[in-house]
Amino acid sequence: MKKSMTFGILFLSSMLLVSCGKSPQEKIVGEWELPGIGTMTFESDGTFIPPDDDGERGKWELLGDGEPFKLIITREVNSDTTNMTFISDDEIEVEFRGRKDILKRKG
Repeated sequence: MKKSMTFGILFLSSMLLVSCGKSPQEKIVGEWELPGIGTMTFESDGTFIPPDDDGERGKWELLGDGEPFKLIITREVNSDTTNMTFISDDEIEVEFRGRKDILKRKG
């Protein structure tokens, strides 16, 4: 009886922890550093500030139910789709045109 009660408590506790986690859309919000390129910012309202911040901001959208997610960045001139996988809350692997890079959260 004690074993099943202990298991039940552990199971419910783990479910509570999992359900309280951030969504991918919440995780991506913030400033990210791409080594050799610069800082890019994903705003919570869906806007994107590119590393070259030439004043031409764009929109971002995450698609998919599981990893890798499809990250779509749309700017006036073009639209790019990138495969994206969260390594941790502070690191994201992106694959774009056959090249893989790691974005690291700034701050």
